[in-house]
Amino acid sequence: MKGSRLYIIFILLFLVILFIFEHNLPKQFVWRATFSQNDHQPFGCAVFDDVVSVSFPLDYEVIDKTFYQLNNSLEDENEESPSYHILSISERLELTKLDIEALLSLAANGSKIMLVASSFNEELSDTLVFGCSYEYYNIHNLRKYATTYFTRDTICWKDTLHYPTGCFGFYPHVCPAYFYDSDSLNITLAEKVEYYSSLNEDSTEISENYSYPVAITQPIGKGEITLVSTPYLFTNYGMLDHGNAAYLFRLLSRLKDAPLVRTEAYGPMKGEQQSPFRYFLSQPPLRWGLYMTIIVLILFMIFTARRKQRVIPVIRQPQNKSLEFTELIGTLYFQKKNHSDLVRKKYIYFAETLRRTIQVNIENEENDTELAEHLAHKTGMEKEKVEITLRKIRPVVRGEKKVDETEMKNLIDEINQIINHL
Repeated sequence: MKGSRLYIIFILLFLVILFIFEHNLPKQFVWRATFSQNDHQPFGCAVFDDVVSVSFPLDYEVIDKTFYQLNNSLEDENEESPSYHILSISERLELTKLDIEALLSLAANGSKIMLVASSFNEELSDTLVFGCSYEYYNIHNLRKYATTYFTRDTICWKDTLHYPTGCFGFYPHVCPAYFYDSDSLNITLAEKVEYYSSLNEDSTEISENYSYPVAITQPIGKGEITLVSTPYLFTNYGMLDHGNAAYLFRLLSRLKDAPLVRTEAYGPMKGEQQSPFRYFLSQPPLRWGLYMTIIVLILFMIFTARRKQRVIPVIRQPQNKSLEFTELIGTLYFQKKNHSDLVRKKYIYFAETLRRTIQVNIENEENDTELAEHLAHKTGMEKEKVEITLRKIRPVVRGEKKVDETEMKNLIDEINQIINHL
């Protein structure tokens, strides 16, 4: 038990040290655009949603419903006018025909809808009569541009009816898209201004500027639809970048006269599996702590699967190997054709048996007749037969005579006969 306790303490200390080490490592930002309310990375919307919910004059809520579902919920409640406005933020907005019909129905009934995306599908563009350029967002170019302190692009506010003219600076990589060929009914709210300079024939510098709409609005029925081509500004990064939050609130002020809901139904995270370990996996220290816990549990199961108590060996009953040994020796002598030596070994065993059982020493060769008489008395055999056996075996034991296989068998049988009569 003491060893197991030390093992557990060591593992816990190791996990604590690993967690502290991972927690103190420099934070690595993930510049992936998710527009999620739970994402605190630069292009998530956790900070954006918190600031808007506190600063917005009425209620603000993040939901996960499509325009079709929102329109159906209003029809089920039999409301003539919507009780809220809608905000949608995504990188590429792909609306189905049913979504577009629901979008127009909501706007016609008085809902103000703001669609923020850098790319819109063709069906929506044809319906609202506008075109939108698109440029691929590259985080590496943004990092390079930001670290060299190049001049920022300018977005100028044009809707002087509600706010005075103002200019806001952004890196060009977060506002690459703009509108063109828009309908005459569209009202331009903000424009992206690009400045160019060149030299004429007199070497005189001529400055020119070009403006491209990045926020337009179109009245539809009792409401309106506002299109914005800078979704990366509606994120944590856009909200915290210098004082440019004022530009976002100028746009959101168009939705201030009713509660605002932001739908995530068209964001890039739509359809992804929501795991209970999602937050753990999103944080490097917690993610590595989870991995190490799983690895330690697997190792613990592997090493503790063995029995802690030693296996009790099976004690078998002792076996008598004498007969097996004797047969082995006999086979060896028989294979070598050493019949005389085998008779001598049998004689030694015979002499030891007589000495132990009847205290007779047959190795004394002085008087075989007296010895035969004594053996005959003890065994009940005939004296002449015992004496003949002794006289036949003496020359073989002394090495004076060699015997063949038949003679060896006869001598051993006669010896066994005497032993069996003891």
